[in-house]
Amino acid sequence: MTTLAIDSMESRALASAPDPGASVRAFCEPYRDLGLVARGGMGAVHRALDHRLGRHVAVKTIHSALAERPGALSRFVIEAQVTGALEHPGIVPVHLLGEGSDGLPMFSMKLVEGRTLLAVIHDAAGLPWPSGRLDKLVQVLLKICEAVAFAHSRGVVHCDIKPENIMVGEFGQAYLMDWGVARVVDAVAFGRDDVLPPERLADDDGTGRMNVFGTPAYMAPEQAIGLIDGIDARTDVYLLGAVLYEMLTGRPPHRGESMMAVLWDAAGGAVQPPRERAPHLGLPEGLCRTAMKALSSKPSERFDSVMELHAELERHLRGIDRFPLEHFAAGARVVTEGDAGEAAYIIVTGRVAVFKESDGIRTVLRELGPGEVFGETAVFTAKPRTASIEAIEALTVMRVTRDLLIEQIGLYSHTGAFVRALAERFRMVDARLAEVERASMVPPPATWPPIKV
Repeated sequence: MTTLAIDSMESRALASAPDPGASVRAFCEPYRDLGLVARGGMGAVHRALDHRLGRHVAVKTIHSALAERPGALSRFVIEAQVTGALEHPGIVPVHLLGEGSDGLPMFSMKLVEGRTLLAVIHDAAGLPWPSGRLDKLVQVLLKICEAVAFAHSRGVVHCDIKPENIMVGEFGQAYLMDWGVARVVDAVAFGRDDVLPPERLADDDGTGRMNVFGTPAYMAPEQAIGLIDGIDARTDVYLLGAVLYEMLTGRPPHRGESMMAVLWDAAGGAVQPPRERAPHLGLPEGLCRTAMKALSSKPSERFDSVMELHAELERHLRGIDRFPLEHFAAGARVVTEGDAGEAAYIIVTGRVAVFKESDGIRTVLRELGPGEVFGETAVFTAKPRTASIEAIEALTVMRVTRDLLIEQIGLYSHTGAFVRALAERFRMVDARLAEVERASMVPPPATWPPIKV
């Protein structure tokens, strides 16, 4: 996919860009055009046949409307050079840089089959995410983090990471596309000192206007305000956090009624927390915290590197911070006997009382505190709750749904059959024990005998 970079030059050129349905230019040897794949601000991507090797490739061309702008042509060539220099499994390899019959540059690269991450996020399956699906999205983001971290090691910052620029293959491949506005921030690490940053190439019409590079809905504040010298690896950390934000909420972090309004929102640096933006989704609190740290308006408050963000995402996949937290005041009913059991709970802070009620008499069976679990029996057995739970004091719990238990332990697998059998036997023993406890209780007499001293 091609990027939609927002800058003064391209916004003027888009109006005169060629019709995507128009006949295409003749490609350089050895490629034959097989049709348009995607079109963006600077150019288009076509499927082509390399008749020498008998393989399909992607060929990127620049819009003919930009032919008279040397800065645009230079940026296009630099995109090919930068992408070609970054040899990593998560970055599409460039095969050839050449010219079409009209003398305009074009370059070929591996043809990636699949869908954009944006399409995956907004798949018809929709939100709220089953936990397993959210984990798969996070696994894609981990691969993209590795590609970005490699680029940073070579002195390159992408500057336009967004779900639309991430391709997801059918067999687990993930590619970060469109390096058209990437910045070489360390020429020594990159191995060349003749690659100019994009802002040096954009303003070739003498207007002196400030150019902003990237996509406003995902931009870091330093991008949105045109603070070119403030762009570094932490800018990409922000953009990766923006991708995570859309994975969680289904929306990018910045919004507005117009492009300038979105840009203004990005410049302000304020991002609504995911759980406030999508309160109905039951989002994992730990992952929301990770997104918000990456989206800090001040670069110094973000993760110091992409691999720090990577480590935090891995920790989420291994840990229990994926579970959403719920809070209850003292005296609040958490579980009611006889209700369907759709979730179990892990106590984080506070204590609860487990009790049964019969004929208006409450029998407290036990108390539970931090680290202990309740509600799991009904979830495992798919039977009604066998007791009620009430908060003795302010309570915070992790909510573990049946879907997550099915995913984590295979509740309906052979292993899950053992777990369900044990849970059913525990349920029977617990019911019998409760009967014994009720029978052993001696109600107090109407009048207590006098105490002898």
